[in-house]
Amino acid sequence: MRQSASILREHPAGLPSEDGTCPARILSKVFETLDRADIPYCVLHGYEDLPNDIKSDVDCLIDANVSARKLLRLLHERRHEIGADVVHCRGRYIVLAGKRPDGSHCFLALDFATDCDLQGARYFDGREILATRRRHGMFWIPAPDLAFAAYLLRTISKRGLNDQRARRLSNFYRQDPEGAVDQLARFCTPENSPIIATAAQSGDWEAARAQLPSLNTGMRSRAIRRRPIRFAANKLSAWADRVTRIFRPDGISVAFLGPDGAGKSSVISALPSELALVFARHDCWGFAPGILNTFRRSERATDQPHALKSRSLPVSLLRLGYWFAYHTYSYLSIRLALARSTLLLHDRSFVDILVDQKRYRYGGPLWMLRLVWRLAPKPDLVVLLDAAPEVLQRRKQEVPYEVTARQREAYLALVGAMPNGRVIDAGAPMAQVVESVTEQILEHLRKRLSRRF
Repeated sequence: MRQSASILREHPAGLPSEDGTCPARILSKVFETLDRADIPYCVLHGYEDLPNDIKSDVDCLIDANVSARKLLRLLHERRHEIGADVVHCRGRYIVLAGKRPDGSHCFLALDFATDCDLQGARYFDGREILATRRRHGMFWIPAPDLAFAAYLLRTISKRGLNDQRARRLSNFYRQDPEGAVDQLARFCTPENSPIIATAAQSGDWEAARAQLPSLNTGMRSRAIRRRPIRFAANKLSAWADRVTRIFRPDGISVAFLGPDGAGKSSVISALPSELALVFARHDCWGFAPGILNTFRRSERATDQPHALKSRSLPVSLLRLGYWFAYHTYSYLSIRLALARSTLLLHDRSFVDILVDQKRYRYGGPLWMLRLVWRLAPKPDLVVLLDAAPEVLQRRKQEVPYEVTARQREAYLALVGAMPNGRVIDAGAPMAQVVESVTEQILEHLRKRLSRRF
């Protein structure tokens, strides 16, 4: 979101400089893009320090005539001007990814809505707020009374009336006390309106905090009774959206491969925080657990993975059948997790055994392993953390040098033949490795969005 000098002169208030933070530059360019496209919008709350201080998602109201597809297309077409790509889209919840001058990634989450709906209940039509919006620096915000009402409804719905929210509500109230009282009469019961008005005027919200559950129940009930059909439609739409996401999930499944010392655990530990704005959840899965693990009192040592003999052919085939059943059955759990926008990371997935049968004590034929891998569900991405055998041996010496060198070549051949395989230089500093893996995940998300939309 790099601003040109001409734009800086047009909108001096609140606009970040060229050396501003990466999300701030992206957000400023998004606002500029929406204005140039004549798309009415306004930032609902938390705008006092925008665009320079972005604490979380930016909640915006947008014209109902702008579909999610149209909004996504606009941001995609203007991605070079904005300086960021769309990497996540769920309805009108959009995440943009850009890069800082040092090459590291930054993210901006935009939560667009066309109306003020909370927990399925319709409180405001978006057109009412957009009709009275006002300019605040380089972007638009609601009128004071509507800003007060919208923020109050959101705060009470979340039952999170902390000191910061209380001060913000009082500030909104004091900008237009009469309008704020009218909004309270519109949404609150006659018993609750004076409680909130007194709190907002005095700045003492203790009495209101004590009655948050009843305040929420009262406002929600009034909103549902006023528009029962809309409430039912919103609930039905939310249910349909959850079903749709099972078949078109927002999450991603990534399997990590590499010899001992490649840094798989370190990368897996760093990725969730790196991609926290893109994925709502994260989880890490390992290889299929042993059949008898439940009955063991302690973990077996793993510092010598090749120390034990391979199992017999019958036992190996029995375990192979178990592995296939486990990974096939787990596919349903994986799909449900991905539908909830989960970053699912696999440390040593089933494909790992194609290279390192001795670690898993497999004594059966290799062709059966390949057959099971061909039939088993696949991760979205397979990432090989590759480094020279000398580097891997300096980090870990659990297997001889010759084994490390052989495994490295086998991994390269295996992943190189996969259309979803990616090779990352694990000999680089860890921060650079994490950035490289992040870029591969983001590239997959970009391509997936292009196919869908």
